[in-house]
Amino acid sequence: MGGIIYQELSYQLNGVLFDVQNKLGTKFQEKHYVKAVCAFLKSKSISYVAEASLHVVIDGVVIGDFRADLVVDNKIVIEFKATDRLTKDHKIQLLRYLEALNLRLGLLVNFRVRPLQIWRVTN
Repeated sequence: MGGIIYQELSYQLNGVLFDVQNKLGTKFQEKHYVKAVCAFLKSKSISYVAEASLHVVIDGVVIGDFRADLVVDNKIVIEFKATDRLTKDHKIQLLRYLEALNLRLGLLVNFRVRPLQIWRVTN
């Protein structure tokens, strides 16, 4: 039962992410990369939700809220970064989002470096 989770969708997303960095370069803010990726996804008729709301709930009480940068096809969370390097804390942040949404796969993407840095994170 091994294999790559959401292999075809992951392949499409990688292509979109690399295309966006190739067009915008490495100097923009995260919000610009999010908007560009959304435009590419829309042109390919891939469904997504930008700034998806997440709630942390304990015993039926909401104790906190998060916003995930992008949820694609209700399957993959993409967290955008524009930083010198990805860290363990970035990965933990993405894991929180995956758990809150009960999803299996997330992509942590750093647009600041070349080549584009993509970490696959599984829940």
